[in-house]
Amino acid sequence: MATTTFSGPVVSDNGFQGTTSGAVTASKLVVSQAQTGLAAKLVDEDNALNTTGKVAGLQITDLDDGLIYTASGAGVNDVWYGSDGTTSVTPA
Repeated sequence: MATTTFSGPVVSDNGFQGTTSGAVTASKLVVSQAQTGLAAKLVDEDNALNTTGKVAGLQITDLDDGLIYTASGAGVNDVWYGSDGTTSVTPA
């Protein structure tokens, strides 16, 4: 978790403007990704998708079959569940 302290106006890329002061705390931002050949990458426990930035709830879309895979946990061997309800990938 990141924490920083600042004061003054805040302007976001989408046009929100406001003021704040004091501590601001943010947890990890999870952004959905899209890739081709995803199944082969998810099954490989040494692939960066399993070793770097994996958190429970991380979602990645497989552009080959249209499935969205959701990580069940942060561990390299934690299962990825497919959005069809029947497909799962266990890294090994």
